[in-house]
Amino acid sequence: MASTFNNVKDIDASHDNLTYRIKVRLIKIWTLSTAEQKFQKPMLELVVMDNQGDRIQCSIRNPHRRLFEADLTEGKIYTISNFSVAQNDLKYKATNHVSRIYFKRDTQLRVVQDPLFLTHIFCFVPNEVILNHTNAQSHLIDLIGLLTAKGDIIEFTKNGKKSIYIVIELDDLRENGTIRCTLWEEFVTKLVKHMEETPTSEYILIIQFAKFNLFKGTMGISNTNYNSILHINGDFQEVKDFRKSVIISGVPATTQVSQIPGEPTYSLEEDLLNHSIYKPISELKDSIEINITKHAEWLFVTIGTVISIDPKNGWWYKSCKHCFHSLQEAENSYHCARCETYPSSHTPRFSINMRVADETDTASFLLYDKEVSKFLGWS
Repeated sequence: MASTFNNVKDIDASHDNLTYRIKVRLIKIWTLSTAEQKFQKPMLELVVMDNQGDRIQCSIRNPHRRLFEADLTEGKIYTISNFSVAQNDLKYKATNHVSRIYFKRDTQLRVVQDPLFLTHIFCFVPNEVILNHTNAQSHLIDLIGLLTAKGDIIEFTKNGKKSIYIVIELDDLRENGTIRCTLWEEFVTKLVKHMEETPTSEYILIIQFAKFNLFKGTMGISNTNYNSILHINGDFQEVKDFRKSVIISGVPATTQVSQIPGEPTYSLEEDLLNHSIYKPISELKDSIEINITKHAEWLFVTIGTVISIDPKNGWWYKSCKHCFHSLQEAENSYHCARCETYPSSHTPRFSINMRVADETDTASFLLYDKEVSKFLGWS
């Protein structure tokens, strides 16, 4: 008998005259508040997966939460009908589906039993695809990998709030290299605690609903602070299969997780005297000409006296959030030539010109906002 359910991949917001009925497994539930909703109960967000492994995001607005929330449990199978469909235009999409579902007051939700329904809940993306991805704000993904390296826990304070993160490297054993993964907050605590309390020869990590994260021109991933899930050596068939690939690939069982070196921190005096190449201004000008000819980028240190500041010729520009270079206007977005991405938002930055002199020559130096604030005490 033909199926009476629609495939998730066939749901299309442009066909507003169609009605859909789907059978899906509920993968994840979360809430997400916006600044405009800080005094309201937030919308309920769901990700569901059908028997073909395709996902779609569902949203339940605040007035309708009480009608459905008590009946929703992650992992259970549901039939859903009489819902509305809209374009998936969220900034951070939980799935790559072009549409999303909105529950209505009279949406029909029924839990069902189906032993033949697809049991796996992951959609793993290979490292190669992640490394070649260009849009850091496209959608959330799942990945699995062997932990090969980790850095130290980094603590910092932003807007008066203390935070922590750690950088790790994951290898999916497909001979495409490792990817950089940044874990935040409770994910850091969970990983470090597991490694301390349950030492083992290998750590196979699954990160579900991770977001793309571009760092210094290389794409990696990071957890979100609202719906990502971290599994460490989880009891899943996918982990068992991956462990077999570890054995087949010949990775030694006694392999230790290597240490990612932290960024060295030097005082200004140490940097000037021991770690950077010093050039007087006259030689800097010669180096600039060579750089332009060879399309190279060099880093030098010089010492001089500021003889004038020209804030009138400073300028504001729209910068990339990742590399801070200026963005070019593109249709419905921007273009960062350095990162080769098309971000939908930007960070405003400014710069000023400073005239500096030493015993050899004078030159104009361009200072950007953070450096200007530190040097001049501006905010």
